[in-house]
Amino acid sequence: MVKIITGKVNAGKTTTLLKTYRLDRKGDGFAAIKKMNGNEVYGYNMLHLSNDNIIPWMVHQKYFLRDFTKTGKFGPFYLNLDLLAMLESIIDELIAQRISPIYLDEVGVLEINGGGYHNILKKLLSSGLDLVITVRDDLVKPVASHFDIKDYELVQVQGEE
Repeated sequence: MVKIITGKVNAGKTTTLLKTYRLDRKGDGFAAIKKMNGNEVYGYNMLHLSNDNIIPWMVHQKYFLRDFTKTGKFGPFYLNLDLLAMLESIIDELIAQRISPIYLDEVGVLEINGGGYHNILKKLLSSGLDLVITVRDDLVKPVASHFDIKDYELVQVQGEE
């Protein structure tokens, strides 16, 4: 089963994902934690849910100081491609161990275009394991269509993050 936590930008999708995981601490996965500089998004860190490890994931171009060895670019953000490779390796282990559910935060345009978690999500969907993902509300149908997700439960988030 795929559970999609959805809502508008800053509605509380990540907060809801974290609360869902922390309720019983079953499964494992990753949450994208926003880093702010005043009212501006500085970047995102990736939080590994089961061990609370935090790794830089994206940095806004205004603050980027060649922070990552291997980089990609998405909009105004530089991505840490080494982290992406590490996430895929960890997800492969979780799949092999049949850990469930697996949480993945912020699936969207990057993945629809073949980047970001695209390959990771394909593996997860093929595994048959339960998934909990966050998707902005205007991208639920495009994500479901692109990844051929036919059966999913929607959790609508109304608040502000």
